[in-house]
Amino acid sequence: MKKKYSLEENGTRRLSFADDGVQWRTGSEIINPDDPCVHSCERDHPSSFRKYQQSLQMLKPLRFSSPQPHPVDNAGFLSFMTFAWMTPLMWSIFRNKLDISELKLSPFDIADTSAQRFQRLWDEEVAKRGLEKASLVRVAFHFQRTRLIVSVIIGILAMVSAFLGPAVLINMILNYIENPEESVSNTVSYGVGLSIGLFTTECCKALLISLLWAINLRTAVRLKGAFSTVAFQKIISLRVYSGVSMGEMINILTSDGQRMFEAVVLGSFVLSSTVLYVLCIVYTCYILGYTALTGIFTYLIFVPVQIFLAKLINKFRWKSLLITDSRVRTMNEILNSIKLIKMYAWEDSFEKTITGLRKNEKKQLQKVSYVQTINISIANILPSIATILTFLVHTLLGLPLSTSDAFTTIGIFNCMRFSLVVLPPSVKATAEAVVALKRLRKILLIQNPEPYLMKKVDNDSAIVMKNATFSWTRPESQSSPPPSTANGVSEHKTAETESSSALKNISFTLPKGNLLGVCGNVGSGKTSLISSILEQMHLLRGSITADGTFAYVSQQAWIFHGTVQENILMGEPFDQTK
Repeated sequence: MKKKYSLEENGTRRLSFADDGVQWRTGSEIINPDDPCVHSCERDHPSSFRKYQQSLQMLKPLRFSSPQPHPVDNAGFLSFMTFAWMTPLMWSIFRNKLDISELKLSPFDIADTSAQRFQRLWDEEVAKRGLEKASLVRVAFHFQRTRLIVSVIIGILAMVSAFLGPAVLINMILNYIENPEESVSNTVSYGVGLSIGLFTTECCKALLISLLWAINLRTAVRLKGAFSTVAFQKIISLRVYSGVSMGEMINILTSDGQRMFEAVVLGSFVLSSTVLYVLCIVYTCYILGYTALTGIFTYLIFVPVQIFLAKLINKFRWKSLLITDSRVRTMNEILNSIKLIKMYAWEDSFEKTITGLRKNEKKQLQKVSYVQTINISIANILPSIATILTFLVHTLLGLPLSTSDAFTTIGIFNCMRFSLVVLPPSVKATAEAVVALKRLRKILLIQNPEPYLMKKVDNDSAIVMKNATFSWTRPESQSSPPPSTANGVSEHKTAETESSSALKNISFTLPKGNLLGVCGNVGSGKTSLISSILEQMHLLRGSITADGTFAYVSQQAWIFHGTVQENILMGEPFDQTK
């Protein structure tokens, strides 16, 4: 078996296995690796450089011509940082000349490319650590590792710029105003230089934060697309939905992707705001002395409180998700059985059930809102409390307090407020993303039943089932694929497995051209019998053979929002003769 390499986003190389030869794909071109030019390119440009080639092009301050089809890929560093590449799009919207074809993602950001890379990383994680020990959190971190590191570095630089202005430069300006004769240079140029420095730090802070948002937003789009696509592909490929409710799957496809988006956008602030916090602590002690510890301790006391409130928010949010799953599942059951409910006039009873679930869900969401409000209020009033307590202790001890030291302390405490405001939503978004990844991991761990339907051509019978025993749950003895025998699956099964089976010792033959009807009481196994033929159950013992293909018509009609013709064609071209 030969290896197959193909180029993904930013030149990332994906490893898969196939029986054909090796090919490298980039766009619509297929490159033969046996070509000497390819080997020369491989030596001159190693894969580690080629992986970031497109991203490194963005470091150019200005780019006037580029072969990339999307404006963001043609943007230079200044255009990307200031979002100037969106100006033509904004003008098109202003003039009402925007074409829907212009609203498309970059080829490096599309969900299909990101999902392939995310799936490959998950497969590598499973192959390395095993299915039970594989961590989807580690996969998500590896998916955005480089961009996350760059984001954290830019965030730290932004926080340093935010600290230098109000803390260091403001203190130097105030000292210059109070005692101009004691300054380094008794000239106006020194004061002008400090003012220019303050302006420069504020500009750097604004530009770096803008660059941080630009990087985080693009990374968030990729991770959200990968998360939603992988979840959708896994769900539609499942033949058995054991242990996962319909409401849980709907929430994974609808809301969990947005939680991943928010976690990526805000996650880097967890580290960068901590750096700002440490800088403020050190410089406050340098300016004011040991009495600055009063305000610092005031902040430190509320940090565990905010962590507790974040955990409380996560707890209430998890409870509300469980209630939401139950509500969506109940609504789905009601809609599927609406005719029966109408016939027996059960509307009032089910209405009370749904109303009760909605009230419980509303209570949990209200608790989350109350805790968030308390958290935000603490962040807003804490700098004032810390400043008042610090100055109160400082003056009661009889220590001198100059104007420059007082205003510098106030500025530093306001900087600390930024970290206190940003940290709780960042921690909350990260915690919710971890919960979403655990829910997706639960879906990815579901294994489809091992194929057991044997094809037999030129047979008089369409289906032949001999002494077959089926179960809805995967038995422990099938943690690894069982060895095949001439009659199907291995005969060795435990008594515990037999007790969990839904169908036992089923044997029947369906000749070709005949109609077979199966009747029985509710719960007798009619649906299970059809599911066993469709390989939607686990075969414990016996065998089943078939000749030909199947067409399954469910008892519940499945339609999508569209015309009757679209529901019949299912995406296929219309044939007038049919």
